[in-house]
Formats: sequence, structure tokens, C-alpha cells
Amino acid sequence: MRNLLKKRYWSAALVLVFMAGMLAYVPAYGGRGVADAGCVSRYVTVDGKEMHVILYGDTDQTGQDFKDGTKTTLVMLPALGVPSPHIYFKPLAESLKTEFNVVILEPFGYGLSDETTAERTVSNRNREIKDALDILEIDSCVLLVHSISGVYGLSFVHDYPEKVKGFIAIDNTVYDEGLSEALAMEQEYMLKQTEEFASLKNTFASAEDFLKAVREDPEQYGAFLPDIAGYAYSESDEEEYLQGFCSSGNAVIKDEIERMDQSLLAIKDKKFPDDLPVLVMICSDNADALPAWKTGHENQLNLQKGNHELQIVDGSHYIWYTNLAGVTQHIGVWREKNQF
Repeated sequence: MRNLLKKRYWSAALVLVFMAGMLAYVPAYGGRGVADAGCVSRYVTVDGKEMHVILYGDTDQTGQDFKDGTKTTLVMLPALGVPSPHIYFKPLAESLKTEFNVVILEPFGYGLSDETTAERTVSNRNREIKDALDILEIDSCVLLVHSISGVYGLSFVHDYPEKVKGFIAIDNTVYDEGLSEALAMEQEYMLKQTEEFASLKNTFASAEDFLKAVREDPEQYGAFLPDIAGYAYSESDEEEYLQGFCSSGNAVIKDEIERMDQSLLAIKDKKFPDDLPVLVMICSDNADALPAWKTGHENQLNLQKGNHELQIVDGSHYIWYTNLAGVTQHIGVWREKNQF
């Protein structure tokens, strides 16, 4: 990945976060309600549109629900612009599926989910997530968020407290005035990349023609699978990635990028409830590069009296790509401490 900004502007990998999303799009399996390689692909209908969800863990005979309903459910929410939340979360989901019933949600406009014309406000996004959880009969869960979904996740905790019994954040986006310049640069870059990608797709007669071209030469179009140390993706993973890649950079994502500043204001001065078990992991690269990244996270927590932890984990923004063992170890210790 290209380093477009000098270190002082490396906004906790926020630019790199979204660059990673826009430059590494992802595809998905072809079927609906299909079990494949230890997971189940499902769709739920929210506002008349289909949202793709993926289940990791032991499922019942129907293949649509988890066998052990007493096990804590872990719901994963992705970074902004990630073409296939499933593919990028897959190694982490696989490493946690024995301890949790894992659900990866692909919001509208992401992965294999439908697009939507509903404005990408924090309240709309969170209502859609809540409706999806209701349909899946998930009464409460541990939310695991990465990057921009930390903004939605913190608001979700306040709007639907009954739905969240624990919270895990991986290098989540925070509001801090010290990050404003970097965030503005990130937003500008993301919009530019989205527009250029849309222009590229428009040079093809159809979406099918574009997908065919990308399949024939993924490298030419920058359609690279996530590079995760010690992990090998399958051919079906690659196909899913390419499908997601070709449908990304759409109007839904563009609207979400344009609302970044409004979304951040939605969590200004918000903190996690003291009694909510919270584990925040920020990457060492961002903590070293930008002091406001660490203090911004500290300001959301009560590290003295609350049930909150802040860990600095070796790696870059997508921490589990290079330090999967470290991330899963922190989650395992936290899970045992809080008896999930």
C-alpha cells in the first residue's frame, strides 16, 4: 500500500484505512443460505432490501442458526469502504468461533448486500443493524468494531444499550480535534478514489464485463486479497473478493464518506458506560505516529473506575493482518475476565 502522507499526517491509519478499503476490494460466494468452509452465508431483509450476514460456529440442522444459543454472540462491523467485510474479517472470525457465535454483518452497499437510497447517517445505519439483529433473534451481543464502525458502535451502545453486553474495538475511529486535519485529508482522498473508481466502471458496457476483466487480470485493477501473515485464502474467497471489489465504490459508500464529519460529531463527548465491559486495541504504528490517537481513545473510556481496557498492540491499522495471535489473545483474556 502506498504511503501517501507523511508520518505527522498518518491519522491513526485513517487515510490508510480507507485506502486499504478502496484499493483492496472484496467478493463473495454465489449462493444464499449456503454453508461453505465452516461458515454459513445468509440474507436478512431490512427495509425491503437484502443484507448479507455470515455465521461462524456450530450451526443447527437447518444451517440457519447457531446450535448453542447460550454461547455469547460476537457481531463484527467493518471499516469504511471495505469491499467484502466477510473476507477481511474471515481469519479473525475463524480464530474466535470456538469461544463465540460469530456474526459478520455486511452493511448495505458492502460486500454482497444490496445498496440503499437511505441516507448514511449514524442513526439510519444503527437502526438497520438493530433490525438485522432482531431478525437474527440476537437479543444481546458483544460488538466488535474496526475503524469507522467504532463511531457507529459507540452511538449504538447509547441508542440500544439492551443489545450490547460487551464491546471490542480494534483501532476504532474516535472524535478528537487533534485528528481533524488528518480526517479532512482522508475524506478528500476517499471521495477522489470513489469517483475515479466509478469512472473506471463506467468505461465498461456492463457490470458483468467489468467483473470479467477484473477476474482476468486482478493485479491490473488493484484487486488484491488482504495480505494476512500465515493465512491462505481459498479460490472461493478470491471470487467473493472480486465480486465485492467490482460492486464497491458505489453511491452508498460515497454518501457515507461525505457524511464522515457529521458522523464524527455524533460521538463528540460520548463515553462508554462505566459498567460495560470494553476492550480497545489500538495499533502501535498509529499510537507512535500520532499522540492524539491514543488520547482520543482514552477520552472515551474510564480507565480508573470503569470496566474498560486500552491495549496498544504491535502492528498497523488492520492489526489482525500481521498480529492475529496478539489480537485473539487479548480477546481471550478479556472474555474470560468478563465470563462471556
